[in-house]
This record gives sequence, C-alpha cells and structure tokens, in this order.
Amino acid sequence: MKRLLLMLQFTTILPIPIQLQVEDSDFQKGMKLFPIVGAVIGLILWASYRMLSAFDTLVAAVAAVLLETVITGGLHQDGLGDTFDGLFSNKNGDEMIAVMKDSRLGTHGVLAITGVLLLKVSLIRAINNPVAVLAMPVLSRLSMVLGASFSKNAREDGLGSLFIKGVGWKDALFSGALTGMILYYLTGALCTVISIAAATAAVLGYIRLFDRKIGGMTGDTLGAVGEICSVLFLTVFAVLSTVISGQ
Repeated sequence: MKRLLLMLQFTTILPIPIQLQVEDSDFQKGMKLFPIVGAVIGLILWASYRMLSAFDTLVAAVAAVLLETVITGGLHQDGLGDTFDGLFSNKNGDEMIAVMKDSRLGTHGVLAITGVLLLKVSLIRAINNPVAVLAMPVLSRLSMVLGASFSKNAREDGLGSLFIKGVGWKDALFSGALTGMILYYLTGALCTVISIAAATAAVLGYIRLFDRKIGGMTGDTLGAVGEICSVLFLTVFAVLSTVISGQ
C-alpha cells in the first residue's frame, strides 16, 4: 500500500496528505503498480465523461482529456514535447539529450502535444463510451513500465533513471498481468489481447529507436510513450467497436 500511495503522490497531483518514508527502491518496486494508478485516474475520467456526455459528447471528450492532463500535472505532455523536439533536431547522443533537457518548447514539441490531444479528443468522441476513458490510462501506464523494464539509462540523472535502472522483466510481467485483468473486465478478451500486443510491439520498436539515437531511454521518452500508447489504445478500441457494431 505504501508504494501505491507513493506512485500516486509522485505521478499525480491528487491530494494524499500522508508523509511516507521512502527509499529509491520503493520507487523502483512501486513502478509495477502503475496500471492501478492508471485505473484510479481512469475512474475520475469515467465519472467526468458520464456526467458531461449527457449534455454534449464533444465537451465530455475535451473535459476528460484536459482533466487527465491536470491530474498528472502535464508531466507526460512535457515529456512528449521534449522527446519530439529532440527527435526532429537532427542530432544524436548527448546533443539530442541536451535539446530534450532544454526547458523551451520547440515547434515539433508543440505539434506533437497538439496532435496527441486532438487525436485523443476525436477518438473519445467517436467512440462515445466512458469505458474507453477508464481503460486508456491503464494501458498507457503499462507502456511506461515496459519502456523502463526493457531499456537502459540514456542519462544517469533525471527522474527516468530512478525507474529505468531498477525495473526488470518481472515487473513488466506483473504489470502486464494487472493490466490484462483490468482490461479484460472492462473491454473483453479481444480488445485486451490486441491492445496489449500492439502496445508491447510499439514500445519495443520505440526502445530500439531511442537506443540508436541516444543510447537508451529517459524520463521524457517514458512520458512520451505513455501518450503515444494512449492514442494507440483508443484507436484499437474505436476500430473494434466499429467492426463489432457493424456485424
């Protein structure tokens, strides 16, 4: 329970007025609980969407996406913007990392953040099912665990290194099982299998890309992969919903 509360305190702005005595190992061992953190966030988004969709589905979709951003303090959007600024800087190695560390947001970062937010809103509105916003953060958090578990540090400092250096395949397996159970309950077997398989493939390809570019992963790239896999999950959900409803 301590590590779950720690993960909630660390990755969200939810008010948890408890002083925890922790060590680096608590962060590393707690990361496997990320899908539960995603479920907590998803429940809040689900309640918001349920209430607002009675008035207008576009308003409900926009509110859900903005609410998720507020709850996480924009941490993942920040990582997404920094990652795309670095990726399109035509640099590699330490020079690319320096671009990603720059607090100024560039054109490619703005486009990436705007594009992902618009895609989320569009897909959520098209799906028009509150289950989608409940399940989305769960798969997103699994992708971050996978990204940390199967990669190496590109830099020794930063928040990402705290997780990457202490998380392994057993944590990925545990998180995968947690995510599978949650998604199976919410979306059924087909969506669960396809979305987890698609996210795993996407993350492994993503890790390979950044291993070539900067020698591993950072906190920014972990946040970015979470946002990318949110869109991936919504796409899978939308396609399956369309196929099933058309039968």
